[in-house]
Amino acid sequence: MKIMKKQLLLTLLLLLIGLSVSAQKAPKQSTLEKNLRKHVSYLASDELEGRRTGEKGATFAAGYVSNMFQRYKLKAGYADADGGKAFLQPFSYVSGVTFGPATALEFQNASGDSTGNLDSKMWKPYIHSPAANIDSSGVVFAVYGISSARLGHDDYRDIDVRGKIVVVLDGVPGGDHPHSPFNAYNVEAKANIAKEKGAAALIVIAVTDELDKERLARANYNQTLGETAVPVAVITRSAGSKLLNLKDAAELNQIEKWLESKPEFAEVKFAGLKPQNASLKIDVKKTSTEAYNVIGIIEGRDQALKNEAIVIGAHYDHLGYGGQGSLAPNSKEVHNGADDNASGTSALIELARQFAKAKSNRRTMIFIAFGGEEEGLLGSKAYIENPVFPIANTIAMINMDMVGRLRDRKLTVGGIGTAARWDAVVRNNNRRVPDVYTKDKDKNKTSFASGSEEVELFKLELNQDGFGPSDHSSFYAARIPVLFFFTGTHSDYHKPSDDADKINYTGLEAITGFVGDLVNILDRNPTRPVYKVAQSSAPQGGRRGFNVSLGTIPAYGDSDNTGLKLDGVRTDSAADKAGIKGGDKITKIADKEIRNISDYMFMLGEMKAGEKYEIVVMRGEEKLTLTIVPDPRQ
Repeated sequence: MKIMKKQLLLTLLLLLIGLSVSAQKAPKQSTLEKNLRKHVSYLASDELEGRRTGEKGATFAAGYVSNMFQRYKLKAGYADADGGKAFLQPFSYVSGVTFGPATALEFQNASGDSTGNLDSKMWKPYIHSPAANIDSSGVVFAVYGISSARLGHDDYRDIDVRGKIVVVLDGVPGGDHPHSPFNAYNVEAKANIAKEKGAAALIVIAVTDELDKERLARANYNQTLGETAVPVAVITRSAGSKLLNLKDAAELNQIEKWLESKPEFAEVKFAGLKPQNASLKIDVKKTSTEAYNVIGIIEGRDQALKNEAIVIGAHYDHLGYGGQGSLAPNSKEVHNGADDNASGTSALIELARQFAKAKSNRRTMIFIAFGGEEEGLLGSKAYIENPVFPIANTIAMINMDMVGRLRDRKLTVGGIGTAARWDAVVRNNNRRVPDVYTKDKDKNKTSFASGSEEVELFKLELNQDGFGPSDHSSFYAARIPVLFFFTGTHSDYHKPSDDADKINYTGLEAITGFVGDLVNILDRNPTRPVYKVAQSSAPQGGRRGFNVSLGTIPAYGDSDNTGLKLDGVRTDSAADKAGIKGGDKITKIADKEIRNISDYMFMLGEMKAGEKYEIVVMRGEEKLTLTIVPDPRQ
């Protein structure tokens, strides 16, 4: 692709030679850079309201990409049941829950007489709570609701909670701080412990009387987590004090202050407390939402090779107005996601334009803008389950996610270990000879004189692994070689400040050209890349407080509460050695039922490296009982 290569080399000169702005005029923007700016500016505008999957802004973004594909004369990639063609491939997912009119929390005295129903300002069901229908039940105070042999802490010591409602304080012993050994004990973990102890439900006393400021009451639905192990409700401090039969919230504050100053005594049971009884009803109604992948195709022109395809992808969704996934947890501002991932989407659009204009591709090119990446790789998984081109004939997947903040020419390329000779192909494409350039004043074209001294376009940071927190992971799990391009995280990541004016457009132009040249190399080579199992670069999927690694790749968007399905298993990991495979569904570890990622994360926090555990998995219809020995966390 001559045009692409010329634009790339011009960008290379700007990066490596560093023309002085003070000494001469800035170079005229290329068509590619102008287009990249236009795409990013629109996709990352307030008008699109942060492009949260299932919301209006994301649909507008999908429509924009679709319009660009149509303008550049790509073929619509999706066919519906009636054979109709479209660029938008729909997929549905559970996007949230609402609570029906039967939902209620009522307190009763020892005689069973009602002492009052709580209104919506005093309590809320936790967003991930399952349905509940608990008549008048005894209530037990279990301090923080934590029981851990590993940490030598047990708030359930000497108390019987079987069939009762457990009331606990939000937070952990000693107060929240970054290095607390209790940080893994979130509400999901506390619900798991309550279930293990035989409790019927869990009530968490909030840190405030204003539920609209309470993090648990304000939590957004996240389908990757599934349901909590028992029904969970959040109540204000005043309501919690009443339930525990305390004088007022001030007395509760005194108890909590004492606990924070003396965490070693957190198992004290407050024998003098005589809580009221309570009944809890939670009527859960799940909301299903339709989202879209945008698929455009350029058919191959070689009679033999056109039956093979290269997928070039980038996700277009982001975080809307914040909430789940945001690193500005109290913000309700638009999270524009210029780098994540308007940058990759704009590069995708421009690569589609250039390949469509060149009309020289031998293999079929499939351009996909994925929805639902931030919700758990939903779009890429939906594509793998319903591909528009045979998976067996898809020779490679190229993914661009956050490619807009190039600094010091450092470019991370992941997936190097997923195909033989990926390393050599990427490194060779990075070597250039950018000696001089001249401009044709009449045609405004750029040409280069050949030279002898090779330089490197980027300072490459190569990563072997094919799994990772972006859409290429879904393709690698389907045994497709992948390459993943990424310019690194930054202080604006998943915050409202990730705006279009912070994008390094010169760098984005260079990366677009670099990726285009690699795709061109793959396309021209008559031999398809040979898939191989990549070396694990580092364990992923963990959380603060975990001491072990199993080497599993959970299917985060796949939560049906019947087990934890795995996208894959890392080579030579504990799971691999145990005989666990990608596609398996974990249903039990030791004596603990595993229904979803929350149950699994809880068990990771409880397991010890080097010890043997029985693990039960479903492989299709077959139930397998295996033995796993966790590795120490690196």
